[in-house]
Amino acid sequence: MELEPNKIADLASSYINSTDRHLFLTGKAGTGKTTFLTEIRTKTYKNTVVAAPTGIAAINAGGVTLHSLFHLPFGSFVPVNEVQDANINTPQSVLAKLKMNSSKRKLLRELELLIIDEVSMLRADLLDCIDVVLRSIRKKRNLPFGGVQLLLIGDLHQLPPVVKNYEWQLLSSYYSSMFFFDSVALKQNPPVYIELEKIYRQSDQKFIDVLNRLRNSKLTPEDAEMFNSFYQPDFEPEEGDGYVHVTTHNRKAEVVNKSKLAKLTTKLHSFDARVQGDFKENMFPALEKLELKEGAQVMFIKNDSGEEKLFYNGKIGKVLTIESDKLIIDCDKGDLIELTPAIWENIRYTLDKDTGEIEEKLIGSFTQFPLRLAWAITVHKSQGLTFDKAILDLSDVFAPGQMYVALSRLRSLDGLVLSSRINQSVFKQDNAVIDFGNQKTSFEELKSTISEESKLFLGEYITKAFDFGNILQELGWHKSSFTKGENRSAKQQYLPWTNNLIEKAKPLKEVGDKFNNHVKHIIGGGDQAYLTLLNERLQKAIGYFKPLLEELSEKVDEHLVILSERKRIKGYVTEVKELAALFSQKKIAIQKVQLLVAEMAEGKVLTKEKLQGLYGSIPKKEKLPKKKKDKTPTKEISFKMYKEGKTVLEIAKERGFVIGTITGHLCEYIAVGELEAADFIDSYKLNAIVDVAVKLESRLASEIKYELGEEYTYADIRIALAHIASME
Repeated sequence: MELEPNKIADLASSYINSTDRHLFLTGKAGTGKTTFLTEIRTKTYKNTVVAAPTGIAAINAGGVTLHSLFHLPFGSFVPVNEVQDANINTPQSVLAKLKMNSSKRKLLRELELLIIDEVSMLRADLLDCIDVVLRSIRKKRNLPFGGVQLLLIGDLHQLPPVVKNYEWQLLSSYYSSMFFFDSVALKQNPPVYIELEKIYRQSDQKFIDVLNRLRNSKLTPEDAEMFNSFYQPDFEPEEGDGYVHVTTHNRKAEVVNKSKLAKLTTKLHSFDARVQGDFKENMFPALEKLELKEGAQVMFIKNDSGEEKLFYNGKIGKVLTIESDKLIIDCDKGDLIELTPAIWENIRYTLDKDTGEIEEKLIGSFTQFPLRLAWAITVHKSQGLTFDKAILDLSDVFAPGQMYVALSRLRSLDGLVLSSRINQSVFKQDNAVIDFGNQKTSFEELKSTISEESKLFLGEYITKAFDFGNILQELGWHKSSFTKGENRSAKQQYLPWTNNLIEKAKPLKEVGDKFNNHVKHIIGGGDQAYLTLLNERLQKAIGYFKPLLEELSEKVDEHLVILSERKRIKGYVTEVKELAALFSQKKIAIQKVQLLVAEMAEGKVLTKEKLQGLYGSIPKKEKLPKKKKDKTPTKEISFKMYKEGKTVLEIAKERGFVIGTITGHLCEYIAVGELEAADFIDSYKLNAIVDVAVKLESRLASEIKYELGEEYTYADIRIALAHIASME
C-alpha cells in the first residue's frame, strides 16, 4: 500500500527537528523535494545553512556554494596524509592552507543543520574535505562533520558527480564510487534514507510504472520497445503546439532556438539583466541578455512567488505582447500572464553576535524576466522542469541519469515524441546507486526508532545549553591576555574587574553540571512522561540561571559605558563586547531549549516563528537600495560613457553592473562597426578566438572558452564574436 506523501514528509521533518541523525531525502522527479527543502529552511528552529555543489544550484536553493562556505580548495582530495603530491589535497594540506576569518569560524561553530541540495552531483572526496574542515573548526575531531547534522537532498538517478578518468585512477584507491554516500565520513555515520514516493508531475500510471523500472535499472525489452514506438524522425509540430525539443548538447539547442527566433517577422527586443551588489557571472540563473520577439515560444525558469502562483518553473507559453517593463505571455488558449522582471537573491550567512543565531544577509541580486527561449533546451537545464509536450533527441545520451531526467520531465506519454531511437544499453543504472538504494529502511522501522533517537538528541541538546564550561574557558583566555605592566598597557588596570567577573560566573558551571546530571537521570529513567517532567525542571532552572546571566550582562554593559569615555583601549573594548555576547547568547540558548521541550511535551514542533519572543524578531534579509530607472536604452548609456573616455571597469562601477554586462553593451557597437574590437583586446587573442570559432563552427562562448582555456575570458570571447559579426 502506498503511503500518503505527507506522512513520509512529516517523518522526514521529525528526524530533522527532533534528532541529530543525518538524512538523505530523495524521490523521483516531481515528488516535492524542493518544497520540503523550503519548508525546513524557513521553519526549523535549528541554526541552518543551505548549500549546493554549483553556483546556479545554490542560487536556486536560496543558499551558497559549498566551496565558498567552507573555503574548499579545488582539485581532488584523498582522506589520508601520505600522498606527496602538491596537486592533491589531503587533510593536512587543506588545514594548512585554510584561510578563514574569526566570524566565519564562529558561524560554523554555531551551525546545527547543513542542507546540501542537488547532492547527486556532490563528489565523495569533496564531502570528506568538508568533514575535515568542520571537525577542525568546531574542535570536535572525533565526530563526523564536527557534530553538524546533514540534510542531503537529491535524486541519485539524475545527473551524477563529474570525475575525470585521471582523477578516478587516483581516487579509486580510496573510494568505491564518487557518489557522496561513499565518503569515508558518511560511512562512519550513515544517513537515514527517506524517499518521497508520490509523483506530482505524472498522473499516467503506465508512464509512472515504466519510469520506476527505468530508475531502478529494471527496464524490460518491452518497455524499450514501447518508448521507441514514439519515434517520429520527421515530426514537425504545428506553430503554437507548445512542444519543447530536449537535446543533450547546448549547441543543438542553440541552433534550434536561433533558427526559430529568426523566422519570426516581428521586431527583436533585448533585455539586459540588472545586477546589483555581489553576483558573479557563473551564478547567473537566467540570461544576462535576453532576446525576444512577439510570437516566441518561451519557458518560465522560476516559480511565481506571488499569491496567485500563475506560473511555475518549466511552464511553456508564447510571447503575445512586449512592452518596456512587462510582457504578456499566452500560456494556453487565452491563459494570459502579465510578467514583470523577477529577482534572484545572492546571500551570505552571518552570525548575530547577541543571539547566536545564523542570519541571511542579502549581498547581491539579479533581475531579469524569468524566461528563456523554449523551442529547445538541454537535458541538463531541464532538470527540475515539467513539460506537457516534448520532442526528445537522445541520440548522444551517455549516462542513464540523462535518460531518466529527459523522460521524467513529461507529465504523460501523450506528449512524447522521439526524434531518435533509444539505445537500451544506456538504461542500466550504476551498481553503486542500486546498492545504496537497497539500504533504504522501511517507514515502519524508521517510525519505531525515532522516539529513542529523539531522547538521545534532546539529552545532548539540553546538556550543551547548560554547559557553562565554554564561558569560563573564554573568561580564562581573556584573563590570560593581561600580560603587561600597567605602564605598558592601558587595559592592565582592568584585571581586578575581570577577576571579579570570573568569580561571579563560577557558580554557573557548578550548578549547570548538577542540572545536566539530573537531566540524564530523567531521560534515562524510562518515564513515559519524561517530557512533562523535563519541562517542569527546565522552568525552575531558567528561574535560577536567567537572572544570574542578566546580572553578569548588566555588569559587562556598565563596564562598557565606563570604557566608552577612555582612550587607547579599542582592542580591549572589542574583547569585552565579545564577553557580553557570550552571556547574551547563553541566555537565549537555555530559553530556546526550554521552549523546545515545552513544544515537544504538547506534541508540537518548535519553529522559527515561535522563537521571535526570545530575540525580538526573526532576522530578515536586507534589501538592496533601489535606483531610479533611466528610460534611455541601457546600452546607449554605456556607449556614451565609453565615448566620454571612461573605461569598462569605471562604467561598471558607476552603473552598478558587472563588467560582463558593460562589455555586452559595447559589443553591440562593435558588431555594427561603431567601435573597434582592437580597442578592447590585443590582436593575438582576437585572431586566436576567431580561428577557434571558425574551426568549431560555433558562436557559443562556453564551447569556445573550453577549447581555448583559462587564458581567455568570456569578455574576450564576446568581443571577438562581435568582431566576427561586424564582418558578416
